[in-house]
Amino acid sequence: MKLPPLNAVRAFEAAARHASFRLAAAELFVTPGAISQQIRLLEDHLGVQLFERRPRAVRLTIAGQDFFAAISRHLRGIAQAAERLKPRGDTVLVTLVPTFASRWLLPRLPHFTQNNPDVQVRVDATPALVDLTQQQFDLGIRYGHGGYPGLESRLLFSETVVPLCSPSYRSAHWNPEHSRLAWEEVRLLHENPPDDFWPQWISGTGFTELETDAGMYFSHGLLVLSAAIEGQGVALQPREFVERELDSGALVIADQRKIETGRGFYLVWARRELRPAVLRFRDWVINEIESKAALAQLPAFARQAPAGGAGLPGAVALAPTLNTAP
Repeated sequence: MKLPPLNAVRAFEAAARHASFRLAAAELFVTPGAISQQIRLLEDHLGVQLFERRPRAVRLTIAGQDFFAAISRHLRGIAQAAERLKPRGDTVLVTLVPTFASRWLLPRLPHFTQNNPDVQVRVDATPALVDLTQQQFDLGIRYGHGGYPGLESRLLFSETVVPLCSPSYRSAHWNPEHSRLAWEEVRLLHENPPDDFWPQWISGTGFTELETDAGMYFSHGLLVLSAAIEGQGVALQPREFVERELDSGALVIADQRKIETGRGFYLVWARRELRPAVLRFRDWVINEIESKAALAQLPAFARQAPAGGAGLPGAVALAPTLNTAP
């Protein structure tokens, strides 16, 4: 595929849009003669006449009309794509792991955009580690054990996972005699190693009747949660990622015992002066986390709805934690 001379295409598009070589020349900061020369070059390349030239005006030929219709939308698309990629002072570029993006950030992002309509947030969800000191991203959210050389970091929350399932699955596998799930009957929904924490949970709870490697395996935590919502078994995932489903009743906590994995989610940024829009977004993320943590510190009675009135959202009873961090 051989492209036509692109400068000539640009001159043609401007002349066709204005129906004037003179106006096209003014837009492109060249002379009318230069526009005419570029269009002659394009006509020679295509082997067709694009304009009818008259003493005081120019008019597109049938071939010119067809060519203009074809190229104008593509040139406009190129310009729009370039504009979207071009960082502006009010743009925040964030790279983060997909699970955090879909399960934590996206449900809360309208809270930020409604209060900061002048800030444009661009989210790139990828498991790849981006070098924030070299690339264009302003902030990153990483999953791991912490310690990111050359970067400033802030722990958002340590990963604590809890068993989750659909209400119908819990009802179907409930053992009324022991007031708990009949764990010997349930299907465990695993995330592929090394992100499968069922062996640690089973070891900590003492449910020796459970086979740690039995059940269904998935390549991603998002698939594990989807399977749990569909009633296919019990997932072991962070509570922070399922607040909407717990509030709506799509998921329930299958067992109050939970474990700390030793990992966490960290907000990171390069050691440089951050633009005001970036600072606003960074501080908003931190405040969202701290507000939730402050709510969890309230006494249980303060986090529950009083009779006949509305209480604070997301209130749950505290549960024992099994610490499996190394």
